[in-house]
Amino acid sequence: MIENESQKRINSHYVPRLILNKFSDKLCLYNVKTGKLSERIRVTHAYATEGYYDIKTEENLNHKIESQFGGLLSNLILQQENQISLRREQVLLVKKFLLVSLMRVYNQNAIEKARLRAIPEYFSFDEVKIKNESTHSYWLRSLNVILDTNGTPTEIMKHPQRTYVAYRWAFLINGAYLAFWDAPKGHDEFVITDVGMTSENEKGWDGIRVHNLKKTGFMREVMLIAKQSNLNGELLQKIFYDSICQNNFSENFMMFPISARRMIVLISPFFKLRERYRCFGGNVPKLEDLTMIPNPNLFEPNRNCYVLQQKEGEEQQYHHDDRYLYDVKVLSSSEVEYCNSLFMDRIDTYLGFSDLDKVVNSILRYKIINSYPYRPRVNYYYLYKEIENRYGYRLFL
Repeated sequence: MIENESQKRINSHYVPRLILNKFSDKLCLYNVKTGKLSERIRVTHAYATEGYYDIKTEENLNHKIESQFGGLLSNLILQQENQISLRREQVLLVKKFLLVSLMRVYNQNAIEKARLRAIPEYFSFDEVKIKNESTHSYWLRSLNVILDTNGTPTEIMKHPQRTYVAYRWAFLINGAYLAFWDAPKGHDEFVITDVGMTSENEKGWDGIRVHNLKKTGFMREVMLIAKQSNLNGELLQKIFYDSICQNNFSENFMMFPISARRMIVLISPFFKLRERYRCFGGNVPKLEDLTMIPNPNLFEPNRNCYVLQQKEGEEQQYHHDDRYLYDVKVLSSSEVEYCNSLFMDRIDTYLGFSDLDKVVNSILRYKIINSYPYRPRVNYYYLYKEIENRYGYRLFL
């Protein structure tokens, strides 16, 4: 993966150190490939390797996202217990951080697959081509394009080195809405992996085929009804935009842990449209048919407080003092365990947590979920054995 000698001198955190510090000053890391559990690992040595980024990218990560988001995280997002109030530019900063988090871990297959998913009828995007550019160099270029901008599709479109992957994933992130989910005190904490995030697909996923067609099918029905009902142009355009966002955001939600007790969650725009359509008396898919955590409280959209008066039928009027209010949702212990099982399922090498005592129930939940006839994606045999030896559980390994 290293393309030049200068990269070898940089010790890069592919999971941000500012996030790891919010978990603990020392971490436990379980290597799923070797079966080794290492405890009390200093954050400086966790999720880091030499030569992961080049010097330019490392500096851009530090100066163009981590320094700004780190202050917002420490001084506001993790300070508020029940409600988080963000200004418009702070919302954009949070979404930029999530976009960078989605991009900063190199995955050759994901990059190549995303490059092939340009949809001409949705996007008119003129990507800048570089002759003989490797997938790795293309990834770094895409990451730096995002870092150079505010992370919105509009600004990425203007960048002289723009890439389709940066634009498409920015469209995905900015089309979703934010939520903040907490783990309850006295129960399991969140885990963190070397991928840095995870997501839930529609209920019915069997570990092999991922369809996510229920939400897409509903959006098509709404589009058809909207056209047949001769809705005004603005509303029809809004539904069309939601439909495009849904086609890109196929999962139910994405989760990004920011501490041992708090996650930022990106929820598919489908759920906002679903609620709007339900309020108009339309038939909508049941949450029980879509997600394994059908708690309507978790999918509630945020509230907006606009400075300028919004007039129906006119374009949205923004002001820098607009406020976006997010009620912090506290998960049940069972919901935390399920969310952690999703993290455990989307991993390359390392599963991290502050202390084994604080994630045991989640690890056992993963084993239960993947009991016969289901087959786990990831083998945690030696971690189960450690739990059996340490806590006396009989896990029938």
